[in-house]
Amino acid sequence: MSYSILGQNLHETADYSKVYFSQHYGATHFKREEALDKDLSLKPTWQATMAAGYRLCVEVRESPFSNSLFQFVTQCATRGMPVRLWVAVPHGLAAPTFNSELRQAREAGVGVVQFNEDGTAHEFHRPVPLSVFALKKTDLKVVPPTRREEIKTAESTFLDGTPDQGCQSICQALESITRSFGEFTHSEGWWRQASVGSKGINFQTTPWARVLEEMEKRIDVGKVKSRSPSFSKQAVVKVRGHTDWRNAVSHKPKTLKELQQRDARLRTMFESTRDILIEWYTICKSLKLI
Repeated sequence: MSYSILGQNLHETADYSKVYFSQHYGATHFKREEALDKDLSLKPTWQATMAAGYRLCVEVRESPFSNSLFQFVTQCATRGMPVRLWVAVPHGLAAPTFNSELRQAREAGVGVVQFNEDGTAHEFHRPVPLSVFALKKTDLKVVPPTRREEIKTAESTFLDGTPDQGCQSICQALESITRSFGEFTHSEGWWRQASVGSKGINFQTTPWARVLEEMEKRIDVGKVKSRSPSFSKQAVVKVRGHTDWRNAVSHKPKTLKELQQRDARLRTMFESTRDILIEWYTICKSLKLI
């Protein structure tokens, strides 16, 4: 294939990369050395469409990272562009900066793949969709050790390009801990009597929204605070705003614009749900529920 920008010594790597991403990732509709957007200066070696709707960009280079790539990543992340950016490098004598650039690429959410002389590939790491890369990372120091894996798994799932599943995981964790809290505090006698004629609730099977509604109405805040000082009724109110999460993650985007909008919405949803979940960790830790 002919290339206008790419140096002759990288043409074979570029050819290999097109075949690789077509066969291993199902990428289609390749474009060669075209700008992703008129306002972006970088013209990736390859652009293509992926099945999940993300735009694949492959930049063929001799090394894993550069200032121009950092600028491209920053611009795409700021705009929330649904792009997966890979750097493809040839096999050969690595430059002294190779490992440090590899680390920079990982930190910037850029995937790196190296092609051998026979066209076989080695993936150092995969990219993060730049539409979700701006996710505020969790400060694990504020998370109880027994719950860190739960948070890290949900965050990794989110950043791996399935933000809907990441949100699902974090919302399920919030639902589980508030149901356990409700069942414990009710068994301790910290709930007021239900009104005459009202239906009873099962803390494991009754719809979550109704469990929280009853909790807000009937829980004795003073009794709970005597054991868990960080608890307030506002903590329940915050959770009630997240009970419709299944509808929020079930919509499948049909266009690139819808994907961009969905990822922005889910990023906000993940961050807010996670922050509420961490508050509930504190509440429940005082009650020895975690």
